[in-house]
Amino acid sequence: HSGTGGLAHHDPTPEQTLLDRERIGYLHDAIANLPARLRTVIEAYYFNQRPMAELATELGVTESRISQLRAEATTLLRDALNTVHTTNPTPAPATAQAEGCAARRRTAYYAAVAAHGTLRTRL
Repeated sequence: HSGTGGLAHHDPTPEQTLLDRERIGYLHDAIANLPARLRTVIEAYYFNQRPMAELATELGVTESRISQLRAEATTLLRDALNTVHTTNPTPAPATAQAEGCAARRRTAYYAAVAAHGTLRTRL
């Protein structure tokens, strides 16, 4: 009896390890390219585990606004990663104002994330 309790242990393959490291690298690039206020909220909330009330006071907004900024940043990060790091990239969701200023900013953001680093820097 090997002491594993009958559960098979599956180590990631070298390919899976590289893909995981690359995804994390893209996430770092995506965070680095967020607009400053969104980056501040993401870093403070997720990496420094700061409460929304504290962030709201620091940024001079309501907790509700912090929640909105966090949701906006999370959506941008998810869409950027889906756009630049999949075998079959999923285009970012279309908006009614595809030619609008917000759409152009999103497109520029996705391009910046894609161009931010190289495979070497992401690994």
